[in-house]
Amino acid sequence: MSHISDFVSRLARRGASLLCAALLLLSLAGCGGKTPSPSGSSTGGGTVSIAPAPAESFSTPGSTARQQTETRPPETEAPAPDESWKLLLVNADHPLPEGFQVELKALRNGHHVDVRIYPELQQMFDDARAQGIYPFINESFRTAQRQQVILYSYISRYEAQGMSRAAAEQKALEIVALPGTSEHQLGLALDIIAEFDADNSATWQWLKRHCAEYGFILRYPADKESITGISYEPWHFRYVGVEAAREIMSSGLCLEEYLDQLKP
Repeated sequence: MSHISDFVSRLARRGASLLCAALLLLSLAGCGGKTPSPSGSSTGGGTVSIAPAPAESFSTPGSTARQQTETRPPETEAPAPDESWKLLLVNADHPLPEGFQVELKALRNGHHVDVRIYPELQQMFDDARAQGIYPFINESFRTAQRQQVILYSYISRYEAQGMSRAAAEQKALEIVALPGTSEHQLGLALDIIAEFDADNSATWQWLKRHCAEYGFILRYPADKESITGISYEPWHFRYVGVEAAREIMSSGLCLEEYLDQLKP
């Protein structure tokens, strides 16, 4: 009996030890891992908050994720304005472009010019008057019909002087261009004389010295007749823009020569 009692006592003691070991392992697992329970608490020390799941940020096939910040299109430089109209060459070999149109600015006495040259033209006249020079526009923009009328009037005049029709036409074309080949149809050319019957020479000399400051040139110089095909006209001024005008007037070139130099 004593042996049986000792065996039972040893089993009891071993069972108590195993129970204690099991309880210790459970306690360590709960505290060390801190695995949150479904209620948000964990065994072995305090409460652990579970943050809500973040919204899905992935894209479904064929869709684009929404950007968090507004994007701006890349900045681009504005295209440079087209300045080619200033140097448009119109002569016997270069007729007016087909379908050419121009926006006109009305001046006094029924004259008109390309609206884009008006500010410089007005400033040139204002500055001339401030220096005792009073320029007056004698011719400005012309339609093809008016150009034709002027050409016929010169032909008739020379015929009246005894010239043949062919000779009269040839002579007239040295002064008046055929319709479609006249700068006056551009709205960029002006025939300028002196106002109040003043000295034309003084007006033309002032314009020749200062016209480039306002973008104008003496279009038909005396020594360029073989190139321009037009006789010397001290009254005929053409707008080409300040930069080109300064180069043309300072170099002594005519417009045809200047444009040839610009060719690649």
